[in-house]
Amino acid sequence: MQRRHMLRLIAGFPMALVTAGWSNHAQAQVTRGFDTVARAIATGEERQRQPDLRVFEVQYKLPRIVWVEITDPQTGEQQREQIWYLAYRAANRALASREDDTNTTPVNVLDPLPGPNQFIPEFTLTTYDQQGSDQPLQQYLDEILPEAAAVINSIERRRPSDPVFLDSVNIVQPLPPAVPPEEKDVDWIYGVATWRNVDPDTDFFSISMRGFSNGYELRPGPDGESLTWRNTLVQQASRRGDRFDPDQIEFEYTAPPEWVYLPDPEPVAVETP
Repeated sequence: MQRRHMLRLIAGFPMALVTAGWSNHAQAQVTRGFDTVARAIATGEERQRQPDLRVFEVQYKLPRIVWVEITDPQTGEQQREQIWYLAYRAANRALASREDDTNTTPVNVLDPLPGPNQFIPEFTLTTYDQQGSDQPLQQYLDEILPEAAAVINSIERRRPSDPVFLDSVNIVQPLPPAVPPEEKDVDWIYGVATWRNVDPDTDFFSISMRGFSNGYELRPGPDGESLTWRNTLVQQASRRGDRFDPDQIEFEYTAPPEWVYLPDPEPVAVETP
């Protein structure tokens, strides 16, 4: 009896492996690598405060690196650089409506923007010396690198019919209509954020994504004037690798994506001659 039982287990073992492998493959086919999902969510207080609130659903892959020959626009010379990038897709999701019982009085008094709303994403990569630190080391803004975008599309697009990943300038467009949360047939907006000159010794970092929500709050500033805080999607991440083996860097997300309110960055002073 024991021998017969063992034979049945052994006979069933390969099928279990095949089934598990097919399940993983099917999941990969469905998500197409966009395994991290930030749902379009908002509290009743947020909807009460801002009736025109919108929040995108954002799906993205793990960050990756790619080596690209970048042309210096001043000299025309090319230099091989390591580019960090994040491939993503987004959809404007309708927020589920529900009554708010917080008796919140709307406080936002900003004038409406003229003309049609625009989808304008912005990405900032911030490095830290340890996980969970609130003391940033360096910040890197998403840069428009056509040569990098071409290489990235050659990697991420498996078929000619696949959508093109647009950089943060070419992706700017009128705000698409909101689709219901349960809608599966969605016209996704595909994009890619790229960063150059990231410290090769970086171990911990976060990616802040603006433009995927128009939510804001007015909060008092240190000088008594109101400051604008924007609803921002933040993803914490880490990397395993080093400057001596840059082709074997492994990225991972260390926490779920989170919608938080962050202050508008201070304007950069420009010196005039």
